[in-house]
Amino acid sequence: MPLDAHATEEEDKLILLSSLSRLGGCTQEQLLRFLAESGLMDPFQFYLALGGLKEAGFIREARHMEGALLFLTPQGRESVEMFASRIRASQQEKLDTHAAEWKRRIRDELQMPAEWKETDNGFSVTLRALESGAEIFSMTLTAATRAQAKRFCERWPSRAPFLYQTIMEQLGEADTEKNEP
Repeated sequence: MPLDAHATEEEDKLILLSSLSRLGGCTQEQLLRFLAESGLMDPFQFYLALGGLKEAGFIREARHMEGALLFLTPQGRESVEMFASRIRASQQEKLDTHAAEWKRRIRDELQMPAEWKETDNGFSVTLRALESGAEIFSMTLTAATRAQAKRFCERWPSRAPFLYQTIMEQLGEADTEKNEP
């Protein structure tokens, strides 16, 4: 998605703060993908703004099973409340259009992480499901190609509940309950 005429550094920081406010806790990579794919900011602008906001105490990091998550500090929330109206209407519209979908996507990625790595035998894909921060399911598959490994990882968050339920049923949990006297 093309970027609007470049914003000021201050507007970049407000867009980043407003994005984090709307998305909730997310990784640095997820926030960057949201901003870039929504046409709000390029990576260079992102890293400049993020560094300044962390240094000033507007954003903090917290540990998570999948790495560090970014959160607004009270000072960051206050800045969004006071100054978000200074973000250009075209940028606000992009935030409004994309934030809800991305919030769901990020939540799913954090609850159903998937990763792949190249091995001697192809590409090892690890698919997991977390509940209350604890792993309840993990499966490792071998993909023949890099594209297939990426596709497995991309599809996992949306298809995990169905696949998990199917596996549990096929392994006999549901059948055992039906057949026992």
